[in-house]
Amino acid sequence: MKTRYLGIFVACAILLVLTACLEFQVQNNSVDPAVQLGEQGDALSQQGNYDEAINKYTSAIELNPILVTAYVGRGQAYFMKDKGLMALSDYSRAIALDTNYTAAYYGRGWSQLSNSAWDGAVSDFSKALELQPDQQRAYNGRAWGYVNKAKWVFEGIYGYGGLFYLFESHVALHNAFSGRGWYYVKQPQWEMAVFPDLTKGMTQDPDPAECYCNISFAHAKEAQWAHAIEDYKAAIARDPSLDWSRFNTAWATGMKTNWDPVIADCTRAIELVTKQTLPAVTSGSSTTEEQEWEMSVASYNKVIELSKDPALTQKAQDALKVIDYIRADINKLN
Repeated sequence: MKTRYLGIFVACAILLVLTACLEFQVQNNSVDPAVQLGEQGDALSQQGNYDEAINKYTSAIELNPILVTAYVGRGQAYFMKDKGLMALSDYSRAIALDTNYTAAYYGRGWSQLSNSAWDGAVSDFSKALELQPDQQRAYNGRAWGYVNKAKWVFEGIYGYGGLFYLFESHVALHNAFSGRGWYYVKQPQWEMAVFPDLTKGMTQDPDPAECYCNISFAHAKEAQWAHAIEDYKAAIARDPSLDWSRFNTAWATGMKTNWDPVIADCTRAIELVTKQTLPAVTSGSSTTEEQEWEMSVASYNKVIELSKDPALTQKAQDALKVIDYIRADINKLN
C-alpha cells in the first residue's frame, strides 16, 4: 500500500514539475529579449522610422540568429529605404529558416522587382499565392513581374541597340524585316503601361484603376501582335518562299502569349480588392484583334471612371488617343 501511495505521489510531483517548466517556458518566451527587440522594431517600422527599426531587428538577430520574424521585419525596413539587395538577403535568410513563411516570399517578390529580377519575382509571388491564395497585392506584384519581363524581352533583346538595329542596318536583312507587320511589332507604346509605386504596392491594396490600366495595355499589345501575325501570314500567302515571314509569324505568336498572365492576375487583384467577381475575359489566340482593341478601350474607360489620380486619368486618355491613331492607320492601309 505504501508503495502504491508513493507511486501516486511521485507521479503528481512529476506532473507539477512539468507544469512549472511549461509555465516557466511560456513566461520566458514572453520576455524573450530578442522577441521584444523585434516587436520594438515592428512598432518603429509602422511609424516610418526605418533606421531605428533596422537597429532593433539587428540587435534581435544578434541575440537570436534564427528569429525568422526579425529577418522579415528588417527586410521590409530595408526595402522601404530602397535597399533592395539587403532586403533580398534578409528575406532569403528567412526562407532558408522556414520554407513555408508566406510573408518572406511576398517580401522577396517585391525585392526581386526592385532589382529587375522578373523571373524571381514571378516565382516568389507564385509561391506566396500557393501558400495564401487570397493575397490581392501578390497578384498585383506578379502581374507587374509578368509585364516587366515581357517588356525586357521586347526592348532588351529585340529593342533599341539589339536586333532592331541589326535588322535595319544590315543590308541583307533590311528588306526581309520591312513591311506593315514589322511596323506593328516595332511600336513599343510603353507609355501606355502604368505601374504603381513599388513601396506603395507592397504595403497598400492595389488600386483597381491601375489594374484596369495594365489590363488595357495588355489587350492593346495583344491586338498589335495579332495584326503583325495577320500580315506575316498574308505575306506568306502571296509568296510561299518567304521563310523570314514564317520565322516572324512564330516569333510574334510567342510574344503575343506573354500578356495572358498579366490580364489574369490583374483581374484577380481587382476581384479581391472590390469583392466582386468580374465577367470572364477571353484573350489569346481565340480572340480577334478587333475584340482585343475593344477590350482595351473598355478597360481604359474604366480607368477614367474609377481613377482619382489626375496623372493616371491623363495616361488613360492619352492611351485611348494612341489606340484611335493606330486603328485609323490600320483602316487606311486596309
